[in-house]
Amino acid sequence: MENNLNKYRNFDESRQEEEGGINIRDIIDFFWRLRWWIAGAMVVALSLAVLFVRMQTPMFQRSTWIMLNRNDGANTEFTILSEFTGRTLNKRIDNEVFILKSPSLLSKVVEDLGLNTRYYHYILPIGNSKIKHTRGFFARKLAEYYQDQPFTMNVVHDPLYPDAMHPSNIYVEFKHEGEGFKIRKMLVNGKKFDPGRSKYSYNDSLSLGGFALTFHVEDPEEMIKGDRYIATWNTPFNTAKGFLNGLSVDVQGKSANQSDVVMITMVDAFPRRAEDILNALVARTNKEARDYKNLSTLNTIEFIDSRLKEISDQLGSAEINYKNYQSSRVIVDAGSQTNMTLTSNMEYEKQLTEVQLQLQVLDMITNYLKETGENEYKVIPTNIGVSDAGLNNIIGNYNNLVAERNRMISNSSENNPRVLSMNTQLEDGKKSIELSVNNLVKIYNIRQRELEKILSTSKSKIATIPQQQFELQQLSRKMEIIEPLFLLLQQKREETQITMYGEADNFRVIESAFGPAAPVKPNSKMFYLLALVLGFILPPGVVWLRNQLRTKVETKADVEAVVDAAVLAVLPKSGEADYMLIPKSGRDALSESFRMLRANIQYLPNTKVLQVTSSVPGEGKSFVAANIALSLAHTGKKVVLMGMDLRKPVLPKIFKEVKHDKMQSVVGYMIGKVSSIDDMIFQSGVSSCLDLVFAGPVPPNPTELLAQGKQAEIISSLRDRYDYVVIDTAPYLPVADSSLINPLVDATLYVVRADYTQLRMLKEIDAVINSKTAPIRNINLVLNDFNLAANKYRYGYGEGYGYGYGGSYGYGYGYGYGYGYGYGEGDDKKHHHRHLIGKKDNKGPKKPESDKA
Repeated sequence: MENNLNKYRNFDESRQEEEGGINIRDIIDFFWRLRWWIAGAMVVALSLAVLFVRMQTPMFQRSTWIMLNRNDGANTEFTILSEFTGRTLNKRIDNEVFILKSPSLLSKVVEDLGLNTRYYHYILPIGNSKIKHTRGFFARKLAEYYQDQPFTMNVVHDPLYPDAMHPSNIYVEFKHEGEGFKIRKMLVNGKKFDPGRSKYSYNDSLSLGGFALTFHVEDPEEMIKGDRYIATWNTPFNTAKGFLNGLSVDVQGKSANQSDVVMITMVDAFPRRAEDILNALVARTNKEARDYKNLSTLNTIEFIDSRLKEISDQLGSAEINYKNYQSSRVIVDAGSQTNMTLTSNMEYEKQLTEVQLQLQVLDMITNYLKETGENEYKVIPTNIGVSDAGLNNIIGNYNNLVAERNRMISNSSENNPRVLSMNTQLEDGKKSIELSVNNLVKIYNIRQRELEKILSTSKSKIATIPQQQFELQQLSRKMEIIEPLFLLLQQKREETQITMYGEADNFRVIESAFGPAAPVKPNSKMFYLLALVLGFILPPGVVWLRNQLRTKVETKADVEAVVDAAVLAVLPKSGEADYMLIPKSGRDALSESFRMLRANIQYLPNTKVLQVTSSVPGEGKSFVAANIALSLAHTGKKVVLMGMDLRKPVLPKIFKEVKHDKMQSVVGYMIGKVSSIDDMIFQSGVSSCLDLVFAGPVPPNPTELLAQGKQAEIISSLRDRYDYVVIDTAPYLPVADSSLINPLVDATLYVVRADYTQLRMLKEIDAVINSKTAPIRNINLVLNDFNLAANKYRYGYGEGYGYGYGGSYGYGYGYGYGYGYGYGEGDDKKHHHRHLIGKKDNKGPKKPESDKA
């Protein structure tokens, strides 16, 4: 028997070592038993992944490659200094990357493109013909427009309101109705806003205090009657923060210091919008960089412009003064003006001399006429310089007539009638000459006065010419000083502008925005793969997690991992009634397990008295004691089952057909009510080889009774009479009863119940086993109430039943026990054997069948 026991123990230890390592076959077995759960989980996960992918908004990726111009505008001196000192003076690319990702820069792009106003359309019917935003048979509830919206919303802020009172976001949901729309919902800064009325016409202005909204529709036929539309407005900065989630900027190459190429990537629901954002971002970046680089240039131009304006005003004022001076003094050219004045003055003097000469000639004619007497006619000189042709004609006629008279007188007398007639004509002629002379004298006098006046003015003007020339030169000199400065500033301004516009862009576009036509999100293949992986690992993971969280014993491995004792048997769970007894010819798992336990007990050396105990009530010790005693009796051995659980005796309930007096029991013997041990022994009624000794009534002082030591007399007497004495004792941990009996036995069966005994309690069991003061004698464990159905997906039910229950998983809760006086007076089913395992004989306790094994 000793050799057989060692063989069993070696076999058990080898199995424990095998279970302790990683057994590939066990792992494969574990997954194989979960195959249907895994398959179902994979199908469900894949279906959910397909649904999730179809319900997601497709996201497209666009990228652009740009190259940083590090040395733009760097002069030669700084370049030489950089090379000499070894310190770079170029732009750092990481700084430029930071600028590209700044919200303030992107907010300007948003404002440039008008992206802070967005438009949506609720798509209720599947397969809408106008807006194709359906994928398969799933229609998205809300679709966004980009550049193809049938309406626009303009937000106009009232300048009278401060910026702090302007809204940061506006949400308007409306329904298209006929020629207008009806507002269904309006939010301003996230709070519900009442616009006053709900029905509006398009192009109406909604004055809402601090701002106004205007909805404009180009073609009302593009709007679907009854459909709901949404327009949102946000500040450019807040909108930019949303777009930043899809923006990434990466430096290409192994090192940022060695690479100038940057790739900007934008992920968005609209590929066109992503392209617009990237292109506008690069353009805005270059513009900002140019503005920053040209800041000093712009300041220079601004200074030049201000000086040009000031000098232009001064030059204009000087030119106006010069022109006004010339105009007021009738000066065309100072030198020519002087020459002209002198020439005209000489001409006037010449004319004055001529007039004076004519006056003298006329005076001579007048005197000549006065000197001639009456009837004295002389020829008037005609070559004395009379310039008047009329007077010369009159004088000529007069002289001709005088000559004719003198010729006639020479041939006749003065009384000749012709001479007398001529005298009359000569008198008339003389009068005509006098009259003409007088008229000419008047005319020449007037002319003389005019010429004298002109000459006087001309002489005064000539006297002022030097002063005018000086003043005119002063004005001209002022213009000559201002004009070159004005021309110089204009030249510098042009040169500065040429320099400014000659600046190179900060970034050079290598490749404009590009990207695949297919969406990059959601990544359907990745989701499907993750779903399959999740479906594959979820069932095993749940089992593993349950095992990590459980607090109760479930398998043999749980016990062996903590307690330093052999597990002789694993008793499976059965759905039969409490307190059942196994039949002799039973072929169920429970019957076979008790046979295995019986065989293992028989291998224990020098074992006649067997104590059956447990940690706390409810673990099935009485059930195990009764059935192992019965199983030993089935082999033909004389067995007595002794009830020593003085606090809560259960054997009378198991063998309820056995009629006995309560005082004919262990308690009765201890208190002196029974004098003979024979009076305590009763036939079990289920086997002729099995006798019973009942505990008796519950005493108020069980421990004190046991301390008297009379149980030793009973056990010693029964040891001599029977092949096996099986003692059902009280739980070991709560009370000292079992420890007082343990020294009298040969071996101990310690019952641990699956899904009942706390894992923490196993450490207490191990502590009792290894106790140096009062160790348990020859302890062996029995795992009771093992759930085969629950553990079929773990390690399986192996050969030999008692060895086939592997590791398990589970969960539980804390435990506690108060085990003392009053034990046994409560609800039996609540505290004990609620789930005891085994087949029930419908006819009650078995009659003795045979004493054969």
